[in-house]
Amino acid sequence: MGNVIAFVPASGGVGSSTLAVAVAVRAAAAGRSVVAVDLDRVSGCLDVVFGLEQEPGWRWPELADVAGLVDGLGLADELPVSCGVAVLSGSGGAGWVWPAADEGDGAGGWAESLPDVVAGLADAHDLTVLDLSRDPSVLAGVALLVDAVVVVSGTQVPQLCATSAVVTGVRRLLRRLRDAGRSWDAEPLLPIEPWVVLRGDRIEPDLEDLVVDGLDVPLVATIGDDRRLASEVTEGLPPGARGRGEVVRAADDLLLRLTDQAVAA
Repeated sequence: MGNVIAFVPASGGVGSSTLAVAVAVRAAAAGRSVVAVDLDRVSGCLDVVFGLEQEPGWRWPELADVAGLVDGLGLADELPVSCGVAVLSGSGGAGWVWPAADEGDGAGGWAESLPDVVAGLADAHDLTVLDLSRDPSVLAGVALLVDAVVVVSGTQVPQLCATSAVVTGVRRLLRRLRDAGRSWDAEPLLPIEPWVVLRGDRIEPDLEDLVVDGLDVPLVATIGDDRRLASEVTEGLPPGARGRGEVVRAADDLLLRLTDQAVAA
């Protein structure tokens, strides 16, 4: 199985999806096989961030009848591709419909299929990038497969308060799963400490120190104002496609850290 990295926004509008896409694009540019998976059923739009919303290919609703581990290579062949990254997203602006569900909106059926889909894709790719919502049940569904959890935070006081709550919840979830034991002994232990990325117009060193001391987690990257993102979006390019800017620097730092962690393990 390749590396799996999950991105969780601490609050709305902090650019978690943007960073996830940049990491995927940069890894593909380095010659790695990469798949990106949208795991936000409420407001996920990963295909839009990649510029693929009008492209044909499978989305989550096509996987409603999945039972058991999927063929990751076969599934990737059905997905739309941008900058070398295969992308599994929702069903565009129509919302996520899960026709296999017996009742409700289908969240239960989707949650049951989620681990098998992600595991199959991870088996077939060097890197699997997961774009999560803040719903802890989604992380719980894939946590046994994840090598790193990245919490993306803003720099305003309400955003930092939200980050504290999210980091605490992620840490408790990972520790609970670790203590319960894994289903296969050969796999390494779950990551216990989430990584934090700060994103804001100006990030002072004092704020970085405050976050590290207050949350007691690694601050792995900071992202300042990046005007290149607006021009990339205007031209229909995914973040990171041009290989320059603050977001690209942070993405490269995350990939290097993930590689170092895998080597150390």
